[in-house]
Amino acid sequence: MKQFLFLLLVSIILGGCSAKQDALHVMPDQVSALTSELTQLSPDVDYQEARMFAYESLLYPQILAERYGLVYPPTFHNFLINTGLKDRGLCYQWSEDMITHLKSLKYQSFDLRWGVANKGEFNEHNSVVVVAKGAPFRTGILIDPWRNSGVLYWAKIGDDPDYKWVENLERSRYYGTVER
Repeated sequence: MKQFLFLLLVSIILGGCSAKQDALHVMPDQVSALTSELTQLSPDVDYQEARMFAYESLLYPQILAERYGLVYPPTFHNFLINTGLKDRGLCYQWSEDMITHLKSLKYQSFDLRWGVANKGEFNEHNSVVVVAKGAPFRTGILIDPWRNSGVLYWAKIGDDPDYKWVENLERSRYYGTVER
């Protein structure tokens, strides 16, 4: 009971750290930057489709943050989930929701993959990776909405300073747009 009261008190005190936003917004310069990186994946990538993909990748994490009742920082949100005070918002859940949403938009220029870092470790991290249609995983761009609590982080797979990513083929087949 004391633990519950302590967690309740901490939740109330940190309630001001809630990540709820007054309005959803996507910065045009971010759309342009991500669009540019997406079009560099392959000469076959359609510019308009890359722009739509960039916009959705930047907007949807904000929707998920509101849906999850996100609390900052993400590790504290994880703590709240693991203690039963929140229901959803672990990195793999962000990935499930992001990949499902992006897949539903049926992009022709891209394949969606499931990336994992530190698989099986305490600090395992999962995220979506986008590649040009038919391209290998290692050429992709990480689409990570969890890391910055609903503000999209993206980087080329090899350029991420925090994680070394590999493909989780089972999850790529289940959630992604590849059949291999």
